[in-house]
Amino acid sequence: MSMKDTDKKKRSAKKSTLTLRLISSLIGILLGTILVFFFQGEYPYEVLLGGLTGAVIIAVFAWIIKKRKKDNTPEADERVKQNIFRFSAYASHISLAVLFMGIFISSLLGVESVSMMYLWIFFVAYIWITGIGTVIARRR
Repeated sequence: MSMKDTDKKKRSAKKSTLTLRLISSLIGILLGTILVFFFQGEYPYEVLLGGLTGAVIIAVFAWIIKKRKKDNTPEADERVKQNIFRFSAYASHISLAVLFMGIFISSLLGVESVSMMYLWIFFVAYIWITGIGTVIARRR
C-alpha cells in the first residue's frame, strides 16, 4: 500500500463524513417525528421541514467551503486545536463556577426555586460564547 493510496482513502473518508452526518441527522429527525406521531397522534411536519431545511443549508455551506478551498492544507494545526481545547476547558469551568456561585447566592438570599427561563438563558449564552470564542481561536 503506497502513500498515495492512503491519501486517497483519507480524502474519501473526509468527504463522506459530512454526507454520513447529514444522512444520520435526517434519519434521526424522521425517527423522532414518527415517535411523536405514535405518541401524540399528529405528525409534526414543521419539524421534518425544519430538519430538511437545516440539512440543505449545511450541505450548501459545506459545498461552498469545499469549492473555495484551493490547497490541501489543514484548516487547523496542533497549536490551534490546543488553543481551542484550552478555551473550551476554561469556558466550561468558568460557566460552572458562575452557575454554582449563582446557586450559592440564591440559597443565601432564601430563594427556594429558580425559573427555568434563567437556566435556559444561561445555557444558551454559554453555547454562544463558547462558539464565538472557538471561531476566534481558530482564526488566530
